[in-house]
Amino acid sequence: MAVVDERGRIGGRINLIDAVAAFLILVLIPVAFGAYLLFRTPPPVLRSVHPAELYQGGQLRIEVIGENLRPFMRVSFDRTQGQSYMIASPRSAMVDLPEIPPGKYDIVLYDHMQEVSRLPKALTLLPLSPTPNVDMRVAGSFKGLTGDRLKSVKTGDKFMNGGAVVAEIENLAPPVPSSLTITAGYDALRVPLTGQTDIPGVLKVKCFVSTNTDGGLKCSVPGPIKQTDVMPGGMLSLAGPDGWLSFQIDKVLN
Repeated sequence: MAVVDERGRIGGRINLIDAVAAFLILVLIPVAFGAYLLFRTPPPVLRSVHPAELYQGGQLRIEVIGENLRPFMRVSFDRTQGQSYMIASPRSAMVDLPEIPPGKYDIVLYDHMQEVSRLPKALTLLPLSPTPNVDMRVAGSFKGLTGDRLKSVKTGDKFMNGGAVVAEIENLAPPVPSSLTITAGYDALRVPLTGQTDIPGVLKVKCFVSTNTDGGLKCSVPGPIKQTDVMPGGMLSLAGPDGWLSFQIDKVLN
């Protein structure tokens, strides 16, 4: 009997085309699976964060450490997204913290809209210690005043936060047309505010000392949402008897 008959069957039982197709399938499935394992994009995963404990403050940054990190991902603290995601390598990225209250936070890694990795309670944000307090004098101006608010600001006024005095007006100068100092790169630009008035003056502020990310010391005044560093260009939010006022610092006197 012929090995392959007139109907293309091998030994009269198996069709030759079917046999070749079955052979190719048996060979190609392992090859395809191997190619998938070789060329697939490995899933990103978080391993740790550094530092894992920070004191509340401005311009805080952490390093997330993991594997297979990629550009255009994002990191959130519980449900609040970080302000930046700057990848250094597939194993490291820097993330600027958003404005969040003290507490313990899950660090969550997203690829587009999909969560891909999570570190439960990996970051602890501690409240700032109220001490040591330092008295400093700053020159600047109350911003964007109109109408009766121009008359409500007086020398000797005190501004409170959490039941404690954080600022007191030492002296005031005559009103001037309103403007804001805005930093653009290394330049400080003065931008006018049409139809509003500023009152220049000197404040005595009570600030608390904390540490910068570079290890240096700074002094900050507490505010309704976050503290403001005592530095030229800083904008203090002050609770007065007639409502909130904004005071932008032009110069630190002492």
